[in-house]
Amino acid sequence: MDTPLIVLTDAPTADELGAIRRPLDQFNLDACGISDQRPLALLVRDPVTQAIVGGLNGRTSRGMLFIDVFFLPASMRGNGLGSKLLRMAEEEGLRRGCRSGILHTNNFQAPGFYKKQGWREFGKFPCDPPGSSRIFFCKELG
Repeated sequence: MDTPLIVLTDAPTADELGAIRRPLDQFNLDACGISDQRPLALLVRDPVTQAIVGGLNGRTSRGMLFIDVFFLPASMRGNGLGSKLLRMAEEEGLRRGCRSGILHTNNFQAPGFYKKQGWREFGKFPCDPPGSSRIFFCKELG
């Protein structure tokens, strides 16, 4: 067999990513009989311009809620909106059959917020800038 060509890129196309994702999805389906991965997004729009100014996105798959990105501008924090969005994601995860959730944040972002919402820290790893860490959280949703 010829040696495969390896290409490093920071701009993969949707088709290129799909070429990796599709066979993994098929492998998982063959292994466990479940193919239920679905995106999940909560979009926060400016009431005047309708532009998206924040929100939450992730996915659900095989009984797990994955929260990938969660952002609100400073002007929208501290009034319960973040708690509402997180709760809505958890509730949607439950509707989709998820038993637990997973997410990560940085120590300079919102670890205290997640703890107040009942998420439990299960891992912490140093990252850049020096002195900061990536913190992993999980939560039982049931």
